[in-house]
Parts: sequence; C-alpha cells; structure tokens
Amino acid sequence: MKGECSRCKEPLVAGNASSAVVVSGYGRCRSCENKHTKARSRTLGGRYNLGGSQARFNKHKWDLTFHQYAAIVATGKCFYCGNPLPTAAAGLDRKENGDYTWDTVLPCCAKQPRAEGQRGCNETKSGEMVPILLFARRWYEKYGKLPVEQDFINKIREFEGERDSIYEVIRGLDLEDIKRLKRSKSVREFLTQSSRFILID
Repeated sequence: MKGECSRCKEPLVAGNASSAVVVSGYGRCRSCENKHTKARSRTLGGRYNLGGSQARFNKHKWDLTFHQYAAIVATGKCFYCGNPLPTAAAGLDRKENGDYTWDTVLPCCAKQPRAEGQRGCNETKSGEMVPILLFARRWYEKYGKLPVEQDFINKIREFEGERDSIYEVIRGLDLEDIKRLKRSKSVREFLTQSSRFILID
C-alpha cells in the first residue's frame, strides 16, 4: 500500500525512510532496507555486485562476468591459507594490485569489518606483500618449512584447473539455474541442492 513499508507495513516518514521513498510512497523503511541489503550481500550475486562496486569506487577495472566470479570462488577457500572466504565481501585478491580480471585474481580470505581476530590474507597483502611471499609465509606456518618456487607454481596450476573445470559447468547452466546460483550463499550450496552436479572438494 502506498505510504507503507513494503516489508513491515510501517508508515514511510522522513524519520525512518529516505526522502525518495517518502515522496514516492513506495519502498522499504531504513531498517528493512538495511536487513535486505545485508541478506543480499551474503549471496553470490550480492557479493559479485559488491565486488564490482568496490572495485570501481577504488578506480580499478572490474572485468569479471558473474560466471567467472562464481568459478573463481567456487571452492570457498582462500588460495593462500585455506580458510573460508568472507561471507559478506567479494573474497578476491589481485595478483599484482591491478585490475580484476579472469587471470589476475585469486580467492582470498579477509577479516570482516570491525570483527575480532587475526587479519585475513587480503588485509595482510594490502601492505604490498607480493602473492608469492604471502604464499611462502602461509606455507611455512602450515608445514614448518619454506616452499620452493615449484610449490607456488603447482598451487597456481591446481587452482586454475579447478577454476576452469567449474567454469565449464557454470557456463552450461540454464537461465533458471543461474538465477538460483546467484541467490545461493556459495557454489557448494548450489551444487549440494542440485543432484545433477558433482560436488567440488
């Protein structure tokens, strides 16, 4: 009904809604809009849109299709340390601090804003630590020894193989499946609900 929040039905007034919503009489109050935005940011489609917005805000080119983005973050694990990817951020790291393209990004964890705990790999790298050095640091923390260059190359190849494989699966989805994938929290969640597909490790 005009003049009411489309979700909670509270009257739309200057104190609880944006001026555009109040004038038009249609939309959500601020509280419901915030809840909607938070919920949307936790879906694959929402994180893809958020990543593009943040990249453009920081004057970086965002040259990833949704299909590519979903394939890159499909495992749900950070390339460097294996920890889960963030649930309310894009979860990408640029190899050379350049633009976001198919061959220049890796899945990367990050601490949520204002969250307690150790910094994520993405925040650690923001101090201009190149990927191979961050990889060596995480490898040493995990195995107690430094990796050789071939370990890094092997890890990159392993990631690219998994990424390319899932990309081919995603490219073969029909429009309805893509919509469902965008609304899912992760590629794994989508694959779990779709018995036609094989789960990724």
